Amino acid sequence: MDKNIKLAVFDFDGTLAIHKDNDYLAHRKERGKNNYYRKAFENPDTFYETIEPCGISSDMYHLICYLRLHNAKMYCLSGMKMSLHFDAKQSFINRHYGNDIKLLSVSTQEGKVDVVKILQQTFGCKSEEILFVDDIQMVVDLMKEQGYIALLEPEVKNITVNGKTLLEILDD
Repeated sequence: MDKNIKLAVFDFDGTLAIHKDNDYLAHRKERGKNNYYRKAFENPDTFYETIEPCGISSDMYHLICYLRLHNAKMYCLSGMKMSLHFDAKQSFINRHYGNDIKLLSVSTQEGKVDVVKILQQTFGCKSEEILFVDDIQMVVDLMKEQGYIALLEPEVKNITVNGKTLLEILDD
């Protein structure tokens, strides 16, 4: 990766927010989908800490710190059936990654391509100036087809700039 990333877009679930319960989707159904969304809506500031506990990816955190140093615009793009947990997601992002990552939502994973294209046009970026990170291979492949730099979340730890890891760069 080079220093010319002007726009970075990250997925939420499995990318910025690492669910401590690997079967969270199945357990969401067991608890009742509407109950899940109601709790997220009622408890946005604590939802991803207490009700649906998530941690952060240290690799994503280092990437975000690096991009912040280079003034990249950053967004989280989450596939959401409804927006009742939107504020809970934004609260998690603000608490763990900073207030400069704006949450956007889209109704389908495939729709993420359209959103990134709109952001690209809005900010006048070339495809190779856009970084996209997700935990779903199909979405990463769709983004690569558009010419974006697209990575699976586990690949972030392998990013180097001029032979140095992101952590080495941040420690300098």
